[in-house]
Amino acid sequence: MNEKDWKERYEDLLRQHESEDEANRELKELLTRTIIRLTLAANGLDSRLDPHLKGVRDAVRGGVNDKLKSKLNALSDGLLHFSEDAGEEDVDTTGDYIKLLNSLQLNKKEAQEAAGLMHQLADDPSQMEIGQFSRLVQLLSREQPVKVKKTGLFERLLGGPQGEHEQGPKPNDILLNLLEQASWPGHWGDEINQLKRRLDGKASTDAWSEVLRDLLELSAKSYGQVQMEIKEAEDFLEELTQRLQDLGVHLQSAHDGRNQIIEHGRSLSEKVTGHVGDLGESVQAATDLQQLKTAVRDRLSLIQSNIDDYLQEEKQWHRKTEASEQELKHRLAKLEKESSELRSRMVEAHHMALIDAVTGLPNRLAYEERVEQEYARWKRFNDPLCMLVWDIDDFKSINDRFGHQAGDKALRVIAKSLQSRLRVTDFIARYGGEEFVCLLCGTKGGEALKVADEMRRSVETNGFHSAGKPVPVTISCGIAPFTGSDSIDSVFLRADKALYEAKKAGKNRCQLG
Repeated sequence: MNEKDWKERYEDLLRQHESEDEANRELKELLTRTIIRLTLAANGLDSRLDPHLKGVRDAVRGGVNDKLKSKLNALSDGLLHFSEDAGEEDVDTTGDYIKLLNSLQLNKKEAQEAAGLMHQLADDPSQMEIGQFSRLVQLLSREQPVKVKKTGLFERLLGGPQGEHEQGPKPNDILLNLLEQASWPGHWGDEINQLKRRLDGKASTDAWSEVLRDLLELSAKSYGQVQMEIKEAEDFLEELTQRLQDLGVHLQSAHDGRNQIIEHGRSLSEKVTGHVGDLGESVQAATDLQQLKTAVRDRLSLIQSNIDDYLQEEKQWHRKTEASEQELKHRLAKLEKESSELRSRMVEAHHMALIDAVTGLPNRLAYEERVEQEYARWKRFNDPLCMLVWDIDDFKSINDRFGHQAGDKALRVIAKSLQSRLRVTDFIARYGGEEFVCLLCGTKGGEALKVADEMRRSVETNGFHSAGKPVPVTISCGIAPFTGSDSIDSVFLRADKALYEAKKAGKNRCQLG
C-alpha cells in the first residue's frame, strides 16, 4: 500500500468523523427543542413553577452532557416534592384557615382555636400533643366539611380535571408527537417504540417526565458511544501517524545503507586499483621468478581480503535491512487490519444513522445529503429533476382510533408501497412524522405528476386492516420541478404549498406546483 492510499484512507476517516459529528449535533438540537417546547407548554400553570422551568430551558441550551443530566435529575426530584415544600413557607395562614372554617358550625372562639391548631399542625406536626390533635378533630367533626382534594404540583400541571377554559395539548401529547415527527437513527427503533407506547392513551399524565428522562439517557448513551468511537478513531490515526513516521525512518535508513554500500564499493575499487598498480611495479622490479611469485601472491591476498570485508559488510547490511522490513510489514499488516475493522464499524454506524427507525427508509439526514448531490448535478448538467412531498391524510385519526402500533404499521406499509413504484435512480425518505419526500431524477413536471398519481393509487388500494376490519388510508402529494435559479428551499416550499392545495381540494390527490 503506497503513501497515496494511506492519505486517501486518512481523508475518508476524517469525512466520516465529520458526518458523525453532524448527525450528533442535529440530535442534540432536536432534544433541546423538545425540552424547551415542553417547558414552554407548562409555563404559566403555576407561578412558583415558572423559575424552575426557565432554569431547565437555560440549562438545556448547553447541549446533552453529564452536567445537564445531573441537573435535570435534581430538578425533577425537586419538582416532585414541590407541592410538599410549598407548605413550608413562613407565611401567616391563620386568616385563610378561618375563612375555610366559616362553613362549619363554629362560633368565633372555636373557629380561632381550630385555626390556631391547624396552623400549629402545618408548622410542626411533631410538636402537637395528642390532646391538641383530638381537640382539632373534635372541632372539625361538628359538621362534615366539603372535601376539597389538594392536588400535587404535577397533578395541577397535567393530571387534574380541566375546566372548559383549560384547553391545549398535554405534555404527553407534545412529546409523543415529537417522537413521531423526528427521524431517529435506525438502531434506536426498539427504544423509541417503547417510549411511544409509554405515552399512549392509558399512560399517566406525568408519564412524559420519565419518558423524557429516559430519552435523555438514551441520547447521552448514544453520545458516549459516538465519543468512544471518535476516541478509537483518533487513537488509530495517531498510531497510523506513528507507523508512517516509522516507515519514513526505515526508508531513510535503507537509503543511508545503500549510500554506505556504494561508498564501500567505491573504496574497494580504489584499493583494488592500488593493489593492481603495486603489483605492476613489483613485476617490473622482480629480478627472479621466485620474487615475482611472492609479490603476486601478497598482492592477491590483500585484494581478496578487501573483497571479503566488503562482502561481509554488505551481507550484514542486507540481514539487518531484511529484519527491519519484516517487522515493518508485520506492523503495517496489523495496521491495515485495524483500519479495515474501523472503517467497517464507521460505515455501519454511518449507514444506521441515515436509516429511519420505523419505516426502514432513508431519514431526513440522508435526504439532506442526497438532495445536495442531486441539486449540484442539476446545476451542472441541467437534467430534469422534480421534488415530491407526501403527507398521509388524517393520520392522527389512525393513531387515535387504532393506536400508535397500528400507525407505525401503516407507515411501514405506505413506505414500502411508495418505494416499490420508484426507479433505482430515484430517492425517497421519511421527512418526519407522516411526511415523505421523493426526488425523481431525469423527470419533468408532467411525467412526475403521472408517477405520483400511480403511487397515490397504490396506497389507496393497498387494503389496510386493523382487527380484521378495513381501514381507509389515502395520501396527498405536492410536486415541484427544479427550474431557473431555484434553491433547494424554494423548491421544497413550492412543493409544500402544492401539497397544501391538494389537501384543501379534498385530499387523496396530487398537485403540481
